[in-house]
Amino acid sequence: MAKTADQLVGSDELVRMLLNSTGEGIYGIDLNGNCTFANPACARMLGYESRDELVGRNMHDLVHHSRPNGESYPEKECRIYEALRQDEGTHVLDELLFRPDGTGFPVEYWSYPMFQDGNRVGCVVTFADITERRKVERDLRESSELVQLLLDSTGEGVYGIDLDGNCTFANPACARLLGYESRDELLGENMHDLAHHTRPNGEAYPEKECRIYRALGQNEGTHVLDELLFRPDGTGFPVEYWSFPMFRDGERVGCVVTFVDIAERLRVEEELRQTEKMAALGKLSAGLAHELNNPAAAASRAADQLKDAIVKLHASPLELVQSDVGAAEWSVLDACYRELGQRRGISTLSPLEASDREEEMIAWLDGHGITDGWEPAAVLVATGARPEDLDGFAEQLPTQALAPAIEWLCNALTVEELIGTVSSSSSSISELVGVVKSYSHMDRAPVQEVDVHRGIEDAITLLGHKLKQGISVVREYDRDLPRIGTRGSELNQVWTNLIDNAIGALGTSGTITVRTSGEGDHLAVEIEDDGPGIPEEVRSRIFEPFFTTKQVGEGTGLGLDVVRRIVTGRCGGQIDVRSEPGHTVFRVIVPVEFAAECAPDGGERNGAE
Repeated sequence: MAKTADQLVGSDELVRMLLNSTGEGIYGIDLNGNCTFANPACARMLGYESRDELVGRNMHDLVHHSRPNGESYPEKECRIYEALRQDEGTHVLDELLFRPDGTGFPVEYWSYPMFQDGNRVGCVVTFADITERRKVERDLRESSELVQLLLDSTGEGVYGIDLDGNCTFANPACARLLGYESRDELLGENMHDLAHHTRPNGEAYPEKECRIYRALGQNEGTHVLDELLFRPDGTGFPVEYWSFPMFRDGERVGCVVTFVDIAERLRVEEELRQTEKMAALGKLSAGLAHELNNPAAAASRAADQLKDAIVKLHASPLELVQSDVGAAEWSVLDACYRELGQRRGISTLSPLEASDREEEMIAWLDGHGITDGWEPAAVLVATGARPEDLDGFAEQLPTQALAPAIEWLCNALTVEELIGTVSSSSSSISELVGVVKSYSHMDRAPVQEVDVHRGIEDAITLLGHKLKQGISVVREYDRDLPRIGTRGSELNQVWTNLIDNAIGALGTSGTITVRTSGEGDHLAVEIEDDGPGIPEEVRSRIFEPFFTTKQVGEGTGLGLDVVRRIVTGRCGGQIDVRSEPGHTVFRVIVPVEFAAECAPDGGERNGAE
C-alpha cells in the first residue's frame, strides 16, 4: 500500500522526493567546500548529466571560481562560505555560476549552515537561474526608459493627476507650455486650480464641471477643443486636450492628460475661413503641381546623371592621348560625334527595332575587342547608328584607340542628350509658370484688358491632369472677339470652377465643349458637358453658399457661389444654367467694357441677377 503524505513527512523518502522535484538547484558542501549531495536540478543547470559527477568535488573551484567581471574569485572571499564562517545565512543576487564549457549564467542564491548534533557540518546552497528574469528586467528597464524618452521628447504636454486632481508626473513640454521652468514645480499641485480654473468666457470654472475629470468620474476618455489653460502670469492659451483614466491592478488611480497649444492652428483656420471663397485657387495649385512634377523630375534625374557623365567625359581624353590619338584622329572623332548627334534628332526606332539593332551593335563591339558593349550599344543605337556606320570610323583610328574612342563618343553623346533633357524640362516648367502668371495676372493692375480665350486655355492646362483620364475638350471659339476690360485673375477662377465641375460630372470619360461668341457689347462663354445632368430639385440651389452635392470632404459648397459673385458682382455680368441628361450648359455673359459701377468688394450691383 502506498504511503500517505503524513507518513512520508520527516522521512528520507520525502526529503529525496522534494529535492528531486524542485526546480531550484540545491547542493550541500562540507566544511572543506566539497559537495556532499546535489539534486537533479542542480546537475542539469550546472551542465552535468548526473549529480554523481558533483559529489566529492570542491564546488567553489568547480562552479564559482570567477567573479562576474571575469576576475578570479578567492575562496576566502566567497559569500557562500559566510554560512560556514559566520553561522548565518547569505542571499546574493549579482554573481555567476559556471558550467564545464566555461559559460556562466546569473544566479540568485541562498546559503545556510547545516548542523548535526549541534555541530556545524557544512552548508546547503539553493540557487535559481535568473537569466530570463534578467532579460525581463532589462526589457522592462528599456521599456521604462523608452517611455520616459518619449515623454521627454514629445512636443505635446502630458501630465498625470491622482484622484484628488494633484499632479503626479509631467513632461518637459507640459512645463514649458504652461510657463514653468521645471516640471518639478507642477508635482503635487492641483492642476485644475493651477492651470484650468477659468472658462474661455472669463467665468470661474468649477472643478466639479471640469471635463478633464470625466476620466475620473465616468471612467471614459474626454476630447475637448474649446477650452483654455493658464500660465502663472494669468495669460491663457487655447488647447486641444485628451483625458483618459489610469488604472493599476484594475483600480482607477487617476488620469493622464495630453494637450497641445492650438493658438497657431486657430489663427490659420480663421485665415482659411476668411479666404475659403477663393477655394478655386486650390485647383490651380493642384494642377500646377501635377503638371510641373514630370518636367521637374526629368530635369532632376538628368542633372544627377549629368554629373557622372561629365566626370567620365573628362577622363576620356587622357585615355585617348595615351592611345596615340592625334589631331587627325580627333577630327575623325569630332565628325562622327556631330553626325550621330544630328541623326539622333530624326531617329524613330520602335522598341523592337532598337532591341534588334542593339544586339547587332553589341556583336560588332565584341568583334572589335570591346567588352560590356551593352551600354555603349544603347547610346549608339539611340542615334540610329548601324554597325556598318562605324566600320570607316574604326579604320581611321589606331587599334588600341578604338575602345577609348567609343567610350568618349558615347560619353559626349550622353552629356549632350542629358543637357537637352534639362533644357527641354526647364522650358516646360517656364511655360507652365507663364501659364500661371497669365492665369493669375499677379503682376498687373486689378483691372486690365483680357484675352478670354487665353484665360480659358490656361485653366484647361492647369486641369490637364484630370482631363487625361479620357475626357476630351472641344473648342468652338469666335476668334474675332475683342479683348475685354475686367478683373482677369478673378474671371479665370470662373473658368476653372466651371470646367472642374464639368470634369467631376463626367467622371472618367466624356466631352466638354467650350464655346465663345459676341452679343452686342457683351461676350458670352458657354461650358457644356454631356454628363448625367443636374437633377431639377438640385438645380435651383447650386448657386447657394455652402450647398454641395459632393461627398463629405470633397467640396466646400463655395465654388459656384464664388463663380456667381465674381460674374455678377465683380464683372457686372450674368450666369445661368440649363441641364438635362446628356446636356448641361453653364452660360456666362460679361460686358466687353469694364462696368465702373461693379461693387469693388465683390458684392452684387443693383439690378444684377
